Order: sequence, then C-alpha cells, then structure tokens
Amino acid sequence: MNKKYLIAAAVLVSLIIGGCLLYIVNQKKTIDELSETFALEKEDLENEYSQLAIQYEGYKLNVNNDSLEQKLEDQRIKIQRLVEELKQTKAQDAKKISALKKELETVRGVLRYYVAQVDSLNKVNEQLLAENTQVRKEIQKVKNSNANLQSENQQLTEKVTLAAKLNAVGLTAKALTKREKPTTSLKKTTIFAVSFTIAANITAEVGFKDIFVRILTPAEDLLTNAKSGTFRYDGSDVQYSMKKNIEYGGEETQVTLYWNRNETLEPGTYTFEVYADGNMIGQTSLKMEK
Repeated sequence: MNKKYLIAAAVLVSLIIGGCLLYIVNQKKTIDELSETFALEKEDLENEYSQLAIQYEGYKLNVNNDSLEQKLEDQRIKIQRLVEELKQTKAQDAKKISALKKELETVRGVLRYYVAQVDSLNKVNEQLLAENTQVRKEIQKVKNSNANLQSENQQLTEKVTLAAKLNAVGLTAKALTKREKPTTSLKKTTIFAVSFTIAANITAEVGFKDIFVRILTPAEDLLTNAKSGTFRYDGSDVQYSMKKNIEYGGEETQVTLYWNRNETLEPGTYTFEVYADGNMIGQTSLKMEK
C-alpha cells in the first residue's frame, strides 16, 4: 500500500514540476515578446522625436519674428533633452516610455500652435509685402506723373520763352563809302551799316533793350573798336562789335547800327550777328572785294 502511495505521489510531483516548467517557459516567451514590443515601441518613439526635431528646425528657417524664433529654439532644446532621456531609458521601462509618449504629444501640440502662428505671420507678411508693392507702384506712378508734369511745364516754359523772343526781320548789311553810297569794295568802304526790323510781339517784355551786333571777318576774327564791350550769351561773356539801346513797346521797331572802319580788312565774306535779351535774333552776311 505504501508503495502505491509513493508512486502516486511521484507522478503528482512530476505533473506539478512539468506544469511549473511549462508556465515558466510560457512566461519567458511572453516576457521576450513584451521586451521585443517595448524595444520596437522605443525605437519608433525615438524616430518620432527625431522627425519632430527636424520639423522644428525647418520652421525656424521660415520665422522672421525674434520672440517666436526663441520659443521654437526652446522647444527644439526640450526635444533634444527628451531624445537623450529616451536613449537612456530601458526598453522594459513601460512606465517611462508611456510618460515620454505623453510628453511627445504635448510637444506636438505646441508645434501645431507655433505652426499656426508662423502661417499667420507669413500671411500677414505676404499681405504687407503686396501692399508695399502696390504702394511703391503708386509712388512710382506719382513720380512718373510729376516727371511728366515737369516735362510739360518745361516744354511750356520753353514755348513761352520762345514766343517771347525778339526776332529781327528784313536784316541787311551794307558797306558804305564816305558819301554813304553802297559799295562792295573794301578800299572804298568807311562804314558798315546793319539795318533790320524787330517784329511785333505781344508776349515779349517791353521796355529799354540793348541790341548787340558782332561783325566777323572771313577769318572769323571779331571787328572791334574803343566802344566795344561784352554781353552775356549762353552762360558766357561774349564780345560785341557795336551796341544800341532802344525802347521796345511790343510793336515793329526799326533799328540801324553803324560801325566805322578803323583797320585794314581782307576781302571775303563778312558775317553780321544780331543779339538781344541773351538770344541771337538774326544773322546775315556780305561779300566784299578789294
């Protein structure tokens, strides 16, 4: 009887030991599977943190706001710290990994908020840029308009100035003998006489005016005498041969000037230029012989 109990007891112990071994094997398998799962989960979490860090770097490049840029930099540093913390966490530490997961979601939420701010700022900047571009176009348009007005005013001023310019018509130059008879011989010439009519001009300034005449020899030398002087023309002092002061009232005015010969002259063509109010108002020539 005792032998049967011993055998039964041995079988029971064997069954218990076998069950324990089977439980231990199954538990180890479960632990291994969980460890592998936690390891993969940790690796995925590290990848997500790395991608999030890259996203923060990318948004920093599009930010032109110092305050927002500093906030993004603070979050980037925080992500870097969490990545280092995750690397040091064991794969089996489910509680720590879960906490880091929650932290990741918080950082993602902050990123979404900052992204919205960046987009809003970029839209405002784009709108301001468009408005500035439009304002610059309007300013350029006004400048062009002003330039056109200035050009038109300049042209109008030139037209008015041109309209007010005196004009010598019927201009003639004669060489006269002692008896005041016309001649073409230099030997007989004692006087050069220049005659013309200043045309009527209601836009011209009336009053006393100086009329100047320049006599140029065939060699383009200016004939002068003791009464010769200078006048302003084209921004320079120009010498004249003879001068006459007249009173001009806007109507036709006859003018004659005389120049007494006082030197030896060469044959050829002599040029007579008439000036008034700083303008050349007429020109003629006279061919002379010996």
